[in-house]
Amino acid sequence: MTPFRIKIAGAGACLLLALSACSEQPQKGPPTEQEIHAGDSGVASGVPGRHLYRCDDDQTLIVDYKDQGLTVVFRRDARAVPAVLTAPMQGLQYVGEAESATFAGNQIKIEAPGKRPVLCTKENAS
Repeated sequence: MTPFRIKIAGAGACLLLALSACSEQPQKGPPTEQEIHAGDSGVASGVPGRHLYRCDDDQTLIVDYKDQGLTVVFRRDARAVPAVLTAPMQGLQYVGEAESATFAGNQIKIEAPGKRPVLCTKENAS
């Protein structure tokens, strides 16, 4: 190779490295409660992502966190028809067919049209 071609090849390599550095993904913050709960279990059976909540209406709520916490499935008992709610990204409200839910730490607030809001707290919260 001639000295001119070596310089062009070196400049091209530097440009490639500089451009690849620009396309890096931004650093992600710490995981949200929902992301954490999607990978752990709060029940004796060890079902991944499953946690029990006690609600202010004196009922138990079974919550399955799925899709890295972007989907939650609510059931009042193991045989009940599930309600599936999704969020477009972490930290936003979950929306389902007939209800919505917001999370704050270890609490879930469930709202549905024409009904009073229900507040549920995670059992065995640590």
